[in-house]
Amino acid sequence: MPRAWLLAALAVGCATTPAVTPTFTYAPPAGTRLVRTVKLVNETSLVGSPYRQREEQEFVWNVAFAREGANTLVTQQLQRVAVRINGADLLDGERMPGGGLSVDLVVSPEPRVVEVRGAERAAEVLGGLVSAGSERARGMFGPEQVKELAVARFEMVVRDVVGHPTAPGSTWTAADPDPAVKQKTMTVDRLEPCAAARCARVSAQYDVDPPAAARRALRFAAAFLARNGVDPSQAEVLDARLDYRDELLLEPGTLVDHGASFSQTAHVTFAGAQGKEIPVELRTSLEQSSTFP
Repeated sequence: MPRAWLLAALAVGCATTPAVTPTFTYAPPAGTRLVRTVKLVNETSLVGSPYRQREEQEFVWNVAFAREGANTLVTQQLQRVAVRINGADLLDGERMPGGGLSVDLVVSPEPRVVEVRGAERAAEVLGGLVSAGSERARGMFGPEQVKELAVARFEMVVRDVVGHPTAPGSTWTAADPDPAVKQKTMTVDRLEPCAAARCARVSAQYDVDPPAAARRALRFAAAFLARNGVDPSQAEVLDARLDYRDELLLEPGTLVDHGASFSQTAHVTFAGAQGKEIPVELRTSLEQSSTFP
């Protein structure tokens, strides 16, 4: 699965109050509530031909923060989920069965996710809602996939910014679990009003390792190549380029998120039968927005 996937991130200060904490701090106030919409699109295409595979997922979560001892409990109740493959609706549910489906995170003061609750139940319910006969769609909702949707972006955003300076122009390097990424550089672009708070807009620039990018692209394109008459085990990667772009909008003193965008584009050229070049483009985009009641 592309690096991909789900999200959550994280002074309360009025937009007219410019004071901002000197470093990013995870401290969402108990009682804070928001509605988070996450849209994930994975698309693979054979350049110069009509062959295309497009998978779309949309999740709407009701999110609430509470205290559980020294930890923060992040309750994420699923309000709506939709799945489309090549334009066909495989799942479109406004109400989850059983009085609400929730995947909750317990976050320690460090901060670190120390427990995920409800992933197995969510996987079972979501898998059962997907249209019959769609094994590909059901594969999106195994327990580990649901856990990744609930946790991965949360951990990434918190890990990459917490403890770093909030002043515009501040920059630092961050580790990334993706083996194709040699280095990631985070930059505070500016401070700006967001709802009733003042947010930092943070962007990430990536230095990508071409050989690792090629191996990654071949793995993700394998099924697509096979469907188009190319044996993935025999396909030779002639060229691969990856472009990652991330942008976050969050409150520096709490890390309550207001918006984020993550995108990956891979341009890969494979050698097919008789050395014929097969140019493939793989795109992943994730857009997230939050509204506050």
